[in-house]
Amino acid sequence: MILKPAQMQLWARDGWLHLPGALAPHQVAELDDSLHDLVAWSVMGGPGLHHFEQTDDGPVIARSELFADEHVPLGTFVRGPLLKGIVGQLLGEPAVLYKEKVNYKLPGGGGFAPHQDAAAYRFVDHHISVMVPVDDATEASGCLYFAPGHTEGALPTDGRGRISEVVAATLQWRPVEVAAGDLVVFDSYAPHHSGPNTTERPRRALYLTYNAASAGDLRAAYYADKQAELTDRGSTFDGERVRISISDDFLGRPVEATSARSRPGRGVW
Repeated sequence: MILKPAQMQLWARDGWLHLPGALAPHQVAELDDSLHDLVAWSVMGGPGLHHFEQTDDGPVIARSELFADEHVPLGTFVRGPLLKGIVGQLLGEPAVLYKEKVNYKLPGGGGFAPHQDAAAYRFVDHHISVMVPVDDATEASGCLYFAPGHTEGALPTDGRGRISEVVAATLQWRPVEVAAGDLVVFDSYAPHHSGPNTTERPRRALYLTYNAASAGDLRAAYYADKQAELTDRGSTFDGERVRISISDDFLGRPVEATSARSRPGRGVW
């Protein structure tokens, strides 16, 4: 996919870009099958990192990551020419995969507080991410909201990696509803957030992050650092929110001890 001059201008202005209908229906179906594989891995103790959250209906899977080397179809997709080609055009040089994840946001799943990804992505100061929705994302199901501000670099934070409430309140937030098969590309300094899923359907999406190849292949270093932090600091923030990131921006609740035994049976749609 070759980006048009008008799209490049929107990117320079906004720091994010919506590309409708970028994937064919059969590609979305293949991704859907692959996400079922990841959920099965989470139940059986398979490869990857998997995180769970508590909802009013019980524990469900919230995120899977670190799967590109073990799941061949997903690895081929996330390192393939379509996504790397788009990101490479925006970076002005070839791109390399930095990290990969799926946010499932099943019914009742939590949202994310206003933040910039750069605050949680170590080892290099600039990244570009691609959201690949496998389900439609609406305001009700917890779509992304973006605001201007990426050209300012790092915005003031509250110490938890979130954009400070004072600054967030001044930003002009815009919901970006998308259909399965669209792409949303966004800069690591683009302010964004999302709400919970208040519908009865999942809002699953891959979030694939890349950096310029000239900065090096940093994926192994990123995941080693993240796994060490999860080991050292535990799986929650103050016992109130699930720790799925370096920053405390995910608003999902930790799985309750009384529900832990039922967790493997949940999170399947």
